[in-house]
Amino acid sequence: MKKLLLSFSIITLFSINAQAQVCTPAVVSNPGIFPDSATNFMPAYQGTPYSQIITAKVPADTAVSGFPIPIDKIKLVSITGLPQGLTYACVPSNCEFPGGQTNCAVISGTTNDPVGEYPLTIKVEPFLGTPPASVSYGEQTLTYYKIVVNPANATYSLSPNTFSVSQNFPNPSDNLCDVYYSLTHRADVEIKIINAIGKEIQRIKTSGNSGINKITLNTAGMAQGIYFYSVFNGQTTITKRLSVTH
Repeated sequence: MKKLLLSFSIITLFSINAQAQVCTPAVVSNPGIFPDSATNFMPAYQGTPYSQIITAKVPADTAVSGFPIPIDKIKLVSITGLPQGLTYACVPSNCEFPGGQTNCAVISGTTNDPVGEYPLTIKVEPFLGTPPASVSYGEQTLTYYKIVVNPANATYSLSPNTFSVSQNFPNPSDNLCDVYYSLTHRADVEIKIINAIGKEIQRIKTSGNSGINKITLNTAGMAQGIYFYSVFNGQTTITKRLSVTH
């Protein structure tokens, strides 16, 4: 009997640890899904392990026709459209997130799918009321998330432990091109494009998060030639060369 109890304890502990290793939700103050639609998901790189944690903070109740109704849970039904090689898992493992709690899912794996944007379709199903009498409020579909797959060497020079900037892709650029930069902490960032004689062509101000960030440069209205782009993180400027062809 003791052996059975010990075995059960080991199995239970292993299951808890295995589940805990799937993901850890971010600390957030307001209910919702994080990252949100404005931030979107991290880009992926061909042949490089990918991991995107999704934090779901479910409110304890909601209003239906002006009356407060408890939320039993919100179930993550499916995520489709993922680049081949990427899958998702949840904590809890059944992807049912109880009302009033903060839990998470993670998209992970390695893809070698072609470079491009992969729009995602995420289906969720809220259950309202108090269990066991809670009822489904019907599936809802989220279509504003995407994963951008970049070439394998797009961030070869980037390190999460230092400020660094990638070569623009594609290069030469005809219309739009992407530049990636890494920050050790959240900071205001300024990007400038100057031409070969030092004249400023564009200036972009934005905020970057800790880790790898992306900025898209519009070169459609620029004459063919050689330009330079610089990224300033408030302390240091990194400059790289940009070619434009039409």
